[in-house]
Amino acid sequence: MECSPAVRVLLVDDDRDGANSTAMLLRHFGAEVRAVYDSRLACDEALLFEPDLMLIDLSMPHLNGCAVARQLRSAQQFSATPLAVVSGHTDAEHRAACAAAGFDEYLVKPVPLELLVRLLEEIRTAKARGEAARGRSPSEIQFRFTATEAANQ
Repeated sequence: MECSPAVRVLLVDDDRDGANSTAMLLRHFGAEVRAVYDSRLACDEALLFEPDLMLIDLSMPHLNGCAVARQLRSAQQFSATPLAVVSGHTDAEHRAACAAAGFDEYLVKPVPLELLVRLLEEIRTAKARGEAARGRSPSEIQFRFTATEAANQ
């Protein structure tokens, strides 16, 4: 019986309750998770933890999610690590800023559990194959939305 590799997820969110709840859900689905509540510590923790996926809140004090993404993308070791922004903003301006900062996914709050599980599976599959999980060009970025938001579009 072959064991799937664990997906290492770094959560960056100043909302401790939200981050801890998301971490608990991701762990239930086999992920190894660390949460960082201060955006200024995100890069240092990423260097120590070496995540396969990073979920980063957009609106945080000190450094917003785009600033964190730019810092991460400037480090060679995170050039191919999937970054997903988690935001309550749905407008085109925020989406464009996140794409320009280097995010691969735009997840709108509340993020459905099915979507988080699907992301874990995509990363797990790529990791099992020894492939980089990132590799989309900016024009191929998949901005994912909740069913509620899609209905309001």
